[in-house]
Amino acid sequence: MEATKAFSLTGEPAAPPPIDGDSRLASDRGAWQHLSGDLDGAIACYERALELEPGKSMALANLGLARAMQGDPGAAIEMLGRAVAADPRNVLAWDNLAKLLLRAGRLAEAEICWRRAIDVAPSQAALHVALGTAVAGQDRLKEASEILQRAVTLDSSSARGWEQLGVVLLLRQDLGSAAEALERAVALDPSALEARHHLSLTHAARGDRGAARAELERLLEIDPDNVRARIDVALYLLSAGQAPRALEELDRALALDASNVRARFYRAAVLDIAGRAAEAEAVMLDIASGDDPKYADRARRYLTDRMQRKEKG
Repeated sequence: MEATKAFSLTGEPAAPPPIDGDSRLASDRGAWQHLSGDLDGAIACYERALELEPGKSMALANLGLARAMQGDPGAAIEMLGRAVAADPRNVLAWDNLAKLLLRAGRLAEAEICWRRAIDVAPSQAALHVALGTAVAGQDRLKEASEILQRAVTLDSSSARGWEQLGVVLLLRQDLGSAAEALERAVALDPSALEARHHLSLTHAARGDRGAARAELERLLEIDPDNVRARIDVALYLLSAGQAPRALEELDRALALDASNVRARFYRAAVLDIAGRAAEAEAVMLDIASGDDPKYADRARRYLTDRMQRKEKG
């Protein structure tokens, strides 16, 4: 077994003190320099290790991650592919290769890599969570939910596992089970913003707008600058007949992101409701001629409907 440990894309490398010498020590020194932020020095050491011992899996894996950090995902994927070919039991290399493939949109290949990693380390719940996410991304939701259920069975304290299970169950319209999974996620990690967002969506899908809005307000207590949540709260306020408060929330959203077309669209709609027709129309016309196709189309339809209502009135 090689002494040098591979880096994780989400963790830190482990390395002994930098010592020059044979391939193992050259690889170890590269890992130390990698940790210190000296990517060029680290790459030189990894390449030296590979000159001394061609096919050294950990050196190939760490060289691949260094290339990824330099902005060359193609070279990173190639190196990590060579790493797992050299040592098919290198779980971290399989995992990191899968993450890079996922980022590149190559979901089927990422799935294969995570399955290979699980063959080597079947009890690592995080690998099952990752696999379930890749499978869900290919619209195989029933299979994904089974994989994610296995993940939380392996590790019931995995907030990420419960969150991903909840999201997949929401997509499958199993709303009760989705709510239970997402509530477990936020109980385990109260700062899990995406879990709170999806829990709000689940409450809304179940027809409980009060609970949906309350979850978003809890999210905003944690992250006051969350523009998406502010817009969503504004829409719940608007649906409850509280247009002035909705306008306040939309103004706060736009103070955080002045170009947010979703916030601009709904603010214009609220202005129209409030009788500020000229302001609303000017914003809608600007959105209609903008470069966001979804909201440009919505703004055009809004203006057409508005004109027809005026003609009938």
